Amino acid sequence: MDTKFTYRTKGGPLRRPPRRRRTPWIIWVLLALALIVAVVFVIVKLTSREAEEEGAPEPSPPASLESPDPAAVPPSDPTAEPTASPAAPSQITPDSAPEDKGSYMTVGGSAYEYYQFDLETTNSYITAVSEAGTALNGIASLYHLVVPTGMDIELPDSYLVQNNVNSSDQRKAIDRYIYPSVNAMNASVKTIPLFDALLQHCNEYVYFRTDRTWTQLGAYYAYREFCQAKGFQPVSLDQLEKKSYEGFLGGFSEGEEDYSLISDTVDAYLPGGTTSLSFTDSNGESFEGWNVISDGEGYSNSLLYLIFAAGDQPYKVLENSDLTDNSACLVVQDSFGNFFIPFLTQHYQHVYVVDYQLYSGSVPQLAQEKGASDVIILNSIISTSSASGVESLKGLF
Repeated sequence: MDTKFTYRTKGGPLRRPPRRRRTPWIIWVLLALALIVAVVFVIVKLTSREAEEEGAPEPSPPASLESPDPAAVPPSDPTAEPTASPAAPSQITPDSAPEDKGSYMTVGGSAYEYYQFDLETTNSYITAVSEAGTALNGIASLYHLVVPTGMDIELPDSYLVQNNVNSSDQRKAIDRYIYPSVNAMNASVKTIPLFDALLQHCNEYVYFRTDRTWTQLGAYYAYREFCQAKGFQPVSLDQLEKKSYEGFLGGFSEGEEDYSLISDTVDAYLPGGTTSLSFTDSNGESFEGWNVISDGEGYSNSLLYLIFAAGDQPYKVLENSDLTDNSACLVVQDSFGNFFIPFLTQHYQHVYVVDYQLYSGSVPQLAQEKGASDVIILNSIISTSSASGVESLKGLF
């Protein structure tokens, strides 16, 4: 800098100070850039170390969520934006208070299972589904369906709030947390929303009164959503033969003398075409030549659910010999899948099925071996908060 002052030298006249050589501006720019790079490097190293010490980060919910925990939000808020589809019919409000039964409640002759959102387990489930999509990359497309329970589909939010029902908001958990988080972690996973599709039929017989699962009619509406995502033309129920069996008493019933619940009717829609079922049970014994949906006349009232694809088995194969294109899919399911998979025989020659809590093999290996172009993960929302179930699902991929 060229100063304007002068200084006195000893024994001599006043002189101007010598001009100091300016530092080129490019040097300052380079020094500033170097400083910025150094700071960024330190921050990255610190962040990386924290991640290594604390483990992998949890999946992040979409920014639109006010809270990462759906359980922290009441099932209904009269001032909040409407959650139901405008076309959905009004849910029927029971005229009495519910009776708590521990893991479920009863009201109006029907039982409803509670759902408790658990952040840690749900994040683990989200990670498992995302990693499943990665493991199937180059082998098959992954479709993901989470089924809500009957409580949030059949009962109005206002009723649940008024009666302080201790159950988390299922729509928010599925549509605003699980699905967006899975898509954020792995965009290749095709999530299929079911909540609104079932809500539009809330006054139909889509859930059993005495059991935690849905009816085959409920599964049919989910099948239609899958067809839309896949580009299939869904088969009409009018095209399928219907069989009905009275007096079903599911897992919520306390036996023949239980008058608190109304017994169910099991409606079965027999798949069209020449179909057959083979399966391997938990003892390793194989069975062949079964009907995809059995005749329920020989079953006791409490076992009628077993007519659907032989109930829960580690491994099953459904075949439609009328199809000759060698098309195949693989379904990874809990018990809700048994009502769903018969419809798939209308589109795939081979439908391979594993129960993720009973099967111990590798799904990617099985899909590649069988030539399955599609893998479908289908389970109830209850399974997303089951630590043991999530660990079983992880083990398959």
